Amino acid sequence: MILRGFLIVLAVLGVCAPAYGEALSRAETTYVESALYADRAGLVPGETTWFALRQDVRDKWHVFWVNPGDAGLPLALDWSLPEGFEAGDIVHPAPDYIPVGPLASYAHEGSPVFMIPVTAPADAEIGAIVDVSISASWQACEDICVPEDALFSFSLPVLAAESAPVSENRLLFVAARLEHPEPLTAPAAFRRAGDSYELAIAGWTGGAADDVFFFPEDEGLTTPAAVQTVRLSDGALVVGMKPGWIDGPPGDVVRGVLRVGAGAEARAYLIDGRVAPGAAAPPPKPAPAVNVGAMLLLAFFGGLILNAMPCVFPILFVKAASLLASAQHDPNVTRAHGAIYGAGVVATFAAIGAVLIVLRAGGEQLGWGFHLQSPAVIGLSAYVLFVVGLSLAGVFSVGESVAGAGEGLTKKPGVAGAFFTGVLAVAVAAPCIGPLLAAPMGAALTQPAHVSMAIFIAMALGLAAPFVAITFAPGLGRALPKPGPWMVVFKQVLAFPVFAAAAYFAWVFARQTGDASLAGLLGGLVLLALAAWLFERSKGAGAAALVVRAASALAIVLALAPLFSARPVAASPGVERYGAFSAEPYDAAAIAAYGAEGRPVFAIFTAAWCVTCQADKLTIFSSDALAAEIERANGVVMVADWTLRDPDITAALERLGAFGVPFYAFHGPDGAVTPLAPPISKRDILALLERSSE
Repeated sequence: MILRGFLIVLAVLGVCAPAYGEALSRAETTYVESALYADRAGLVPGETTWFALRQDVRDKWHVFWVNPGDAGLPLALDWSLPEGFEAGDIVHPAPDYIPVGPLASYAHEGSPVFMIPVTAPADAEIGAIVDVSISASWQACEDICVPEDALFSFSLPVLAAESAPVSENRLLFVAARLEHPEPLTAPAAFRRAGDSYELAIAGWTGGAADDVFFFPEDEGLTTPAAVQTVRLSDGALVVGMKPGWIDGPPGDVVRGVLRVGAGAEARAYLIDGRVAPGAAAPPPKPAPAVNVGAMLLLAFFGGLILNAMPCVFPILFVKAASLLASAQHDPNVTRAHGAIYGAGVVATFAAIGAVLIVLRAGGEQLGWGFHLQSPAVIGLSAYVLFVVGLSLAGVFSVGESVAGAGEGLTKKPGVAGAFFTGVLAVAVAAPCIGPLLAAPMGAALTQPAHVSMAIFIAMALGLAAPFVAITFAPGLGRALPKPGPWMVVFKQVLAFPVFAAAAYFAWVFARQTGDASLAGLLGGLVLLALAAWLFERSKGAGAAALVVRAASALAIVLALAPLFSARPVAASPGVERYGAFSAEPYDAAAIAAYGAEGRPVFAIFTAAWCVTCQADKLTIFSSDALAAEIERANGVVMVADWTLRDPDITAALERLGAFGVPFYAFHGPDGAVTPLAPPISKRDILALLERSSE
């Protein structure tokens, strides 16, 4: 303890800094200055050289331990070493408990030193020079969290053991090892005790049970911000902890750090607690059994309803009208186009479903709408709909007119147009996934791959069915109004809901990327309008037409630039309003804290790109009366905004049995959770409030 205190005093006075040799590599980021040191002058064949990464963290900021607590990302190092050289795991100093509002971080402040062992192969050539590079990433946090990264690169010689002197950094390594937890030799057991976990250390000789806290390495095993109880019982130290969001210890041993005492006198011990029977995690839950036939039927009808959505209907109506007007020329070609359109719908749904299934099988946390969490996809959707609207309004046209469309149907552009119409229908329908598709979508993401793909195909067949039926059943076509001049006017009228859909996607783009990127997108829309106008003016032959066409193409290229330069922006730190409700951002730990206070929590899972979510917000959640009832019940409304990808929200949806938005969950003060799939009503929420107050 005297040596440790002496070294701490030296560090405070700045005496240690000159004692260190020159760092192998340094990096300076906004909130952290990092330097890498080695404990010897070179690498020795068959032996381990230790490296120390010292991070000087800005005052009041912190970086994270192995288990970051409620939020955060710990230090990660990706080593690039010659073949045969191996880098071990990062050895962290003992963590600090850092409260952050109702949450808590397990983290490091000041100047933590992380140590990493690197072992050289026994046959390493003496005198060889080893080039090393390390890609490092971490998160620095105060009230906000900022991801940072750095690249370290250096070279070290391979030396014989007898000629490998200890480096000038020995004082740094001595101090660092004193800050690291020491192994505790006393036996420890981890067990479940009712609704709590207990860590029991037999034969405790560490003194009074004051200022004791256990930091488990397994993230989610315990609730980080919850108070831990400590007692001495029959010579054993017993630490009680509130369980976290995972079902139990993932293995036979719970590892972590036990901190005892405070300040300079604090001690830290490495704990390996043997998991007692009954505390281990249950076996993985099998995918819930579903009635596949019912899911397929529901998926089909859900896809069928998508045809009536305002951004889908105009596109399909105009295409159908074009085909019907040409049916007298060649009905066989009309049917072929119907089949090709259906193939486009099925292929697009299958492609999205396959990507989603493969990524989830690889461990990615994704749900339906994952592609809409990309600003580039949202911006491109706005562009495509805007161009479709310009075409419907008559600013430009591609191919023949509606009246003479039959003559061009056998040409390749017509075939490609039918397939593209199917692709576009799926793209603009994705945000409109509504109540009928909530159950089949959830099933599609929990069942085996072949069942999941069958559900996606059923949705595709439902979306494609009306258009394909019209092209294959002349009787249905005759039931529609006869083609004529009215179609030109109606087509122009339909441009406006398409423009509205484009504006909606532009709004989503702004939510994802900020106002500056929105300005770029709006500029791109102006360039697209110019490109369409130039394209129409370029029809004809001659050099002038080629120049105008080239100008049109250049405008399109310039319009695309803002889409791929835009970067997602983090959500605002706090949600203040949602409709008529006062709201907070979704946080599982805060829900538990409110439950302990006897307060119910109503969680809203939503996204800006979800049309159904916005409809619910404008109707159900704009009710002042409902907001007053929640306030009267001392309830809390939390909003989980899934506009951008958020693994925590995805994981929360999965725990609730949902894989898309909108979705809702009522957390009663007794800890009971009631998931609510759409459609829901104000009456449903009021009934839950009333039940929770009984």
